[in-house]
Amino acid sequence: MLSAGLGWVLLRHGWTIEGINQVIVSGDSGLSRKQVVTAGGLSFPQPLLDISPAALEQTLAKDLPVREVRVSRRLLPARLEIGLIRVIPVARAFRKRGSITEQGLVDAAGQWIPFSSASPKPLTPILIRGWSVKQRPQVAELLRQHERLNDTLKTIHLRPGGAISLETTSLGRIELGRDAERLNDQIDAIVELNKTLPAHLLGRGKGGKGSLDLSNPERPELLLPVKPSTKPKPTD
Repeated sequence: MLSAGLGWVLLRHGWTIEGINQVIVSGDSGLSRKQVVTAGGLSFPQPLLDISPAALEQTLAKDLPVREVRVSRRLLPARLEIGLIRVIPVARAFRKRGSITEQGLVDAAGQWIPFSSASPKPLTPILIRGWSVKQRPQVAELLRQHERLNDTLKTIHLRPGGAISLETTSLGRIELGRDAERLNDQIDAIVELNKTLPAHLLGRGKGGKGSLDLSNPERPELLLPVKPSTKPKPTD
């Protein structure tokens, strides 16, 4: 019984991570060993068997801009191996969590990425407001085809009821409605209107506030702001 107890003590405390150099980080995440150790909340010295690979994987996946995390404990020599596969953010995003507005990033698949100081810069300046998992396929399609819009897409607005609107530098505000089945036809219509719609109709480049309703892409509607009346007020 005594030898068994001594064996457990040696097993638990004999293999100890004494410092950061015993943490091996691999993969293409671009993150430094220090960033990974800080995000994982690791402190030294620490018995290797006190570290739960599953718990550490969950922590790192939550706090780092990575798509996949694999953590392994190695005994001879004592070390912690952490493999990370990076995620590439395409756009900035905001979403509502209860009464809190949370900032994050979105990848090419429309998937939410937690934001942290280690997050890389997104590939585009596009901003997504009101991100939700239900509208992730539409976000992914808009990001996939944004180059067809001549890089004029600035903001994607997602409404809780499913409606989507866009802000573009070429056509201003574009209402797409909530019919996800029409999204590809709507993108085709935007491409065509970019080529054919006279610039003055929406006041493009002049701060115009006109908008397009493409909820039915076969019948685009131009919505212009109502100008205030210039008639003089009657005097008493």
